[in-house]
Amino acid sequence: MNWHMIISALIVVVLKSVGMTLFLLYFPQILSTSNDGFNSTSSYGTVPRSFGNSNNGLIPTSRYGTVCPKDWDFHQRRCFFLSTSELSWNKSRDDCVTKGSTLAIVNTPEKLEYLQHIADVEKYFIGLTYHSVEKKWRWINNSVFSGNITHQSQNFNCATIGLTKTFDAALCDISYRWICEKNPE
Repeated sequence: MNWHMIISALIVVVLKSVGMTLFLLYFPQILSTSNDGFNSTSSYGTVPRSFGNSNNGLIPTSRYGTVCPKDWDFHQRRCFFLSTSELSWNKSRDDCVTKGSTLAIVNTPEKLEYLQHIADVEKYFIGLTYHSVEKKWRWINNSVFSGNITHQSQNFNCATIGLTKTFDAALCDISYRWICEKNPE
């Protein structure tokens, strides 16, 4: 066997892998520093906590000068926390408040697509509730929701995303995971 060819091929594969990794890590940072109106829609720029000597629990994101806390994801200039435990809607909201955030307001198709993708097959509470007196769904910031909610029922006054790839009505007292949202620091 010709070992020189095998070693040469192996070196080429390693160099291509390293190059692609560096490209995926830093390409969104390069694009996001320009003023061309292009917004990165993924969190490829997230650097592991072990990078650098920082002890503040914040992780650099794909935008220079902005950081999200440890265990939060950065997307379109916002930080998102996806819980791994389950609580009722009210307790989920309270947990977000203790984190200096609110339950997620999923008011753009891009945000919905991103959160649906990372939610995968789990259901997550979001900051959307039904106000029976006015017969309207409202976000936690009191803005009116104008989309469609599936599985509406008389007592299903909270909303989840995930699993079905739609906004689903749910009982507020049932325990689900939740998504918090806040500005980066």
